[in-house]
Amino acid sequence: MMTRVSLKNVLSAVINQGAAEARAWIFGHQLNPAGNKTPHKILRMKLFGEKVAQWYPHDIKKDDPLVMARQEQDLVV
Repeated sequence: MMTRVSLKNVLSAVINQGAAEARAWIFGHQLNPAGNKTPHKILRMKLFGEKVAQWYPHDIKKDDPLVMARQEQDLVV
């Protein structure tokens, strides 16, 4: 038996797909009809590298007396 697809169902599917594409374009969303995992959510996240960098001292070399002594010897020679 052959399944019959009505013109109404086909048009409805096309209109819904077009509406989804238009909505994604207007609001800047990504279409993912297959539901596959994408990195888009991670890439849209606010960068936090500068916040993490604030947790650490600005120059670790200055905290180590051996490194500072070695640099002073290099300057003298």
